[in-house]
Amino acid sequence: MHFHSRLALCALAVTSILSTQAVAAERVKLHQSNAANKASQAHRMFTAVDSGDYQAVTFAATPGGDEKGRFQQFHQGIPVYAASVVASRSAMKQLHGLYGEQIVGIEKDLPSLKPKYDLDTAVEQALGHTGVQLSRDEVENVQSQLFIWLDNKDKAHLAWQISYVHLQPGQAPVRPMLFIDAHSGDLLDSWDAMAFASGTGPGGNQRTGRYTFGPNGTFPAFEVTGSGSSCRLDSTNVETWDMNHATSGGSVHSFPCYENTAREVNGGYSALNDAHAFGQVTFNMYRDWYNKAPISQKLRMRVHYDRNYENAFWDGQQMTFGDGNTVFHPLVDLGVVAHEVSHGFTQQNSNLEYQYQSGGLNESFSDIAAAAASYYLTGSFSWQIGDKIKKGSGAMRYMNNPPQDGRSIDHASQYNSSIDVHHSSGVYNKAFYLLSTTSGWNIRKAFDIYVRANQLYWTANATFNSAGQGVYKAAKDLGYCVDDVVASLEGVGISGSGAKDGSGCGGGGSNQAPNANFSYSINGLTVSFSDSSSDDKGISSRSWNFGDNSSSTATNPSHSYASAGSYTVTLKVTDAEGLSDEHQVTISVGSTSPGECTTAAWNATTAYSLGDRVSYKGYNYEAIWWSTGAAPDVYTNVWQKLDKCDGGNGGDNQAPVADFSYSANGLAVDFTSLAQDDKGVASHSWNFGDGNGSSATNPSHNYVAAGNYQVQLTVTDAEGLSHTASKTVNVSGGGNGSCSAQPWDGVTVYLSGDMVSQNGKEYFANWWNQGQSPEVFSGPWDVWTLLGSCQ
Repeated sequence: MHFHSRLALCALAVTSILSTQAVAAERVKLHQSNAANKASQAHRMFTAVDSGDYQAVTFAATPGGDEKGRFQQFHQGIPVYAASVVASRSAMKQLHGLYGEQIVGIEKDLPSLKPKYDLDTAVEQALGHTGVQLSRDEVENVQSQLFIWLDNKDKAHLAWQISYVHLQPGQAPVRPMLFIDAHSGDLLDSWDAMAFASGTGPGGNQRTGRYTFGPNGTFPAFEVTGSGSSCRLDSTNVETWDMNHATSGGSVHSFPCYENTAREVNGGYSALNDAHAFGQVTFNMYRDWYNKAPISQKLRMRVHYDRNYENAFWDGQQMTFGDGNTVFHPLVDLGVVAHEVSHGFTQQNSNLEYQYQSGGLNESFSDIAAAAASYYLTGSFSWQIGDKIKKGSGAMRYMNNPPQDGRSIDHASQYNSSIDVHHSSGVYNKAFYLLSTTSGWNIRKAFDIYVRANQLYWTANATFNSAGQGVYKAAKDLGYCVDDVVASLEGVGISGSGAKDGSGCGGGGSNQAPNANFSYSINGLTVSFSDSSSDDKGISSRSWNFGDNSSSTATNPSHSYASAGSYTVTLKVTDAEGLSDEHQVTISVGSTSPGECTTAAWNATTAYSLGDRVSYKGYNYEAIWWSTGAAPDVYTNVWQKLDKCDGGNGGDNQAPVADFSYSANGLAVDFTSLAQDDKGVASHSWNFGDGNGSSATNPSHNYVAAGNYQVQLTVTDAEGLSHTASKTVNVSGGGNGSCSAQPWDGVTVYLSGDMVSQNGKEYFANWWNQGQSPEVFSGPWDVWTLLGSCQ
């Protein structure tokens, strides 16, 4: 059972639920909204229609049978960097439990999504960002992608993400990761994403002693490919290349079947064998424990890299291992291999940036994976990083006591941005150690929640605290004791991860938070409420707020309002252990001319789906499409008008509603009436704001000078009721500007594929339409698609 690979997530629905009005790009934390996590609201959000689009990245099952998916946010087809939402789906296919951030208001910062700087130009700029211009022949593994990227003030930029690998003999390889503004060409951010590390666990060198793979050996035989008498270090999931001390080239190592004895280097007895065998061990660990390959491609292990090279790295494509020199033996033991492979796992899941706190978390996860691989193969771990490959005594890092190396930190309060990611990794290394050694836990169990957090909840720019929230959510998903998880995080200064509510802790103490809900019925100004909340151990108290400064603690109260109107009613329920939940509904009470409505009143901030019923201006309506903010008496393509609230057939006249759109072409402006009336508009009266007017339905007007004009439209129905709408219209003397498409007008019939311009923007017709303004009716599910600003 899986989610569809692409789902529409309605940004308007999200922001309306959270009462958010974005004036520019803004981060909305879905998991902090009680309403957004209700099953009904979550379902509406994932079935509503808007320009916000989400694509499934990964899925994970839960012990309770639910399935969780991480969905990457897109804006008009472009991924939004570090923005994803996790959603659960029950066995009954009910969506619930949203978690993550949604970026709203992107269009305020980015009216155009057309890059001014093309990819080739951006790559050339990236290759010269250090001041020395490199050619494409001098670099490897050039990768690029267009993103919506937010700066530290949450301003959205259209940006090229570009990375490449630069290898130089005698120097450390680098993998610059750069974000270049696709409009201005500015360098927005950059860091070296080459993930270096030293690992832990058993290895074959002078410090650990010689061991063997195969029957009666220390470790099982590894898989190879054989043809006749020739074998290759190649298998279903892992291939191992001999670089022969070069920094490029190399080939899969071959040898006479079936024993490989090549070759002793720097105190290591066979770095090729170690890399190949431990690559298979790491792959098998992820497959056996999580039914998932660590990375999407086959593992490529490059061994004997360069000369006297004392490191190993993941370059975004493959793992590379040096032979060491004076400090290390060849860096190919199980810990190093698992560490580097797990950098690939991180890149293809949370994609943690290799800088700041997210970089420390990135390094820590790979250290944690090294510990897990040792536990998987041997059932034990030393809690030391590099102790099996380091010449002499000691280790590089100590997960149980990070400051022992003289540089690492073990508490979030000690962090500053100048600390190397290998040393800030001590915070989560220590947290993992504390959790793994807690009674009832072990390395495998603790690794379970860190793998899940990386898959679903961590984002590219995660902080220590936000990552802690992800670890907590993962523990909740798996039914593990959250109190122990919180304690391990608090032990290293990570706060706000979640409540110690006893969930998953056994002994009858696994209390779950209640779920607040209620129904109601309206009779004039009096409303009867019925609590339908639930809790695993029972509701102990209720607190009602009726939205008029009145309250109650009764289970099923009745309340009489003093006057007609709309009121927001909130019910807060609390269980015996102090956990609580709230449910909020806006209701409309009293008389609304011409009849008394008992159906819930339409609310401009609610997301409605097919079949929902509302009342509005004395009439009942039924939704025939998904919408948010579409007034029922205006958007007849969204709402079907039913009977009057008093049961009448619509004999009482309703006032018209004035509205209009316009399209400016230099000093000439075409106006289109969008007025609505229950019995038809009888007359139009236009005031163009320059002393001129018109009584036409869809007039055109030529202004004599550029400027801003206040245009008014007054419409009147057959019984004399009227309404006026006004808008400020900006006109200029520059013709159609740089728009290449013809200006839109309200009388032309447009067909699928037609392009028009309106008010400095260009649009593409999705299907046949007439009189539907592109500014009003644009979106992937509407009649027009916005292409961008005319430039």
